[in-house]
Amino acid sequence: MDASIPVFEKPKPRLSVLDWTRNIQQLQNEARIRRFESYELRQRGNQLRNETSITTNWDTYVNNELLRDRVFEVETWREKQRFTREQVRDETRALREEKNATELQLESLQVPLMVSAQCLANRDQRLPPELTRDSLGEELNKELHILENSKRTLTDICHMGWEKLKDLTNVFCRLEREIQNKDDALTLDRHVKDLDRYSSNISFKIDPTRVPPESMTEDSYVHCIENTIKIAEQLMKESKCLRETMFKSREQVRNQLYAQCQAVEMVMRRRVFDIQRARNEMEWQKLKLEQNLAKVDREIEALRAAVADKINPTKLVETRLETRTRRPALERVQDKPMRGLIEEFERVHTSTNLLEKKLEQSLSTYHNMYNHYQRVNKDLEYKNQALETDRRLVEIRKPLHKPDETEFQRNVGYCHMNDELVTD
Repeated sequence: MDASIPVFEKPKPRLSVLDWTRNIQQLQNEARIRRFESYELRQRGNQLRNETSITTNWDTYVNNELLRDRVFEVETWREKQRFTREQVRDETRALREEKNATELQLESLQVPLMVSAQCLANRDQRLPPELTRDSLGEELNKELHILENSKRTLTDICHMGWEKLKDLTNVFCRLEREIQNKDDALTLDRHVKDLDRYSSNISFKIDPTRVPPESMTEDSYVHCIENTIKIAEQLMKESKCLRETMFKSREQVRNQLYAQCQAVEMVMRRRVFDIQRARNEMEWQKLKLEQNLAKVDREIEALRAAVADKINPTKLVETRLETRTRRPALERVQDKPMRGLIEEFERVHTSTNLLEKKLEQSLSTYHNMYNHYQRVNKDLEYKNQALETDRRLVEIRKPLHKPDETEFQRNVGYCHMNDELVTD
């Protein structure tokens, strides 16, 4: 039938109302999902911004605190080193004064040396009938010997003082250098601590996290500082002992030159007493050495038995380990028995090595003690012979004394005690 109005339709498939409604619902659901995703993204972005901002601010605060603590620590070490440096300076000054005094004392020995040498030279001009080895000649030779030893001792001490001054100067320069390094480091750390995000002299750097060459750990840093302070304290302690030694040596030189013994018999009797005391000491040492040799010998036998006692346990554990290596491939498990056998193997070998080392030490100790025992026997023979010789000197010198002079009177004269005794 012909239509009065022509109707044209697109050549597209037509949707039903139900499909149209379903499409609208899908678009609504997709829009809802996208809005939820947008909300989640904004919330997470906001959270991330807050977290990163807080983390950055907190890291900056923590590092500022760390820098402040580091500055305080370096300042503390610097003050300790400054205090040590002042002590080293004072000790150097005191040691230099003692060294100068010792050098003056050494120079003052030239006159006594010349006088003693001249006296001996003059006595050598005597004629042969009077050219005897008397007590005066012995005392002059002894005086010259004391002067030479004193000169040698003071010279050595002055040289030791010069060496110690050099060491103190070196450690003083080392402290100066380390203090200067700490001043530079404090300047840099303070500058770094004062920087913030609004500073004008901050910029990106190439590889800022690199470790500079020749860097050290904090423990090494503290150990280096403590080592420097310890060296300085040890040198100051040694310097103090050296100053005491200088003073003691100077006083000893004065006392030795002043307290020169004049009586030959006094020296001789003292020598007899010293030799007899040394002989008694050697006899006691010989007795103790014999006892200790027996004890060490028993200990060596016990150690040898202990070493021999370790042979069978070593064989046992090695045999067990070797036997377990022949297990089938799938049964070669590193199980607890294997670990226990390995530990037993290590311990038994360690015990054997320790016992063998102790046995070697014991043998070395025994041989050294036996050698010393032989030296003590030889020295005891020498002392007995010297004691008999000195005792014969007392008998030989009896004709030189008055017949009615008793030994007590001679001893009173030797000790200059006439004014201290009460007369009858």
